[in-house]
Amino acid sequence: HGALYALFPILWILVAALWIYRLSVESGQFEIVKETLAGLTPDRRLQALLVAFAFGAFLEGTAGYGVPVAITSAMLISLGFPPVSAALVCLVANSSPVAFAAAGVPVTVAADIAGLDVMSVSRYVGLLLPPLSILVPLWLCVMLCGWRASLEVLPAIIVAGFTLAGTQFLGARLLGPWTTGVLSGLATLAALGVLDVVGIR
Repeated sequence: HGALYALFPILWILVAALWIYRLSVESGQFEIVKETLAGLTPDRRLQALLVAFAFGAFLEGTAGYGVPVAITSAMLISLGFPPVSAALVCLVANSSPVAFAAAGVPVTVAADIAGLDVMSVSRYVGLLLPPLSILVPLWLCVMLCGWRASLEVLPAIIVAGFTLAGTQFLGARLLGPWTTGVLSGLATLAALGVLDVVGIR
């Protein structure tokens, strides 16, 4: 049973995610995504929030299994981040959205193994996870530049943390684990994009 579950849906999701990634690289669309995210701001702190935290959360919701950390680390390195720093930032950023990875596989597997209702487990995770999601953006910025410089982008930190946390809470309660990761990442990207458009850092 475990081997079959590893083949489908886990391996299926991973293969599909890598195929889409390779397709986007070969077609040049990945460069467009990278340049769009990087073009929003030259500020390293905000780039980390956009790429590692928000875009990483979206990738975690769609693919999971290390794919988001690998892709977002490569993006940050191409933006000029030191490799070790990029990897650490992306690993820390991934600590919050990983519960709803790959269309909710961690939650659905936990519910299946424990013999519990998936929605009950999803709601419980939706209660536990938001406090961490609120703290992770601040943690990322402090890792990059210290407390004082992090406070300069406090509006973006607050918006990123509360958007991801709020979407995770609502998604986990109302929609279940399947779409919560994707929606929370997209909502956070959109919120940070709006913040940039209106000129609030």
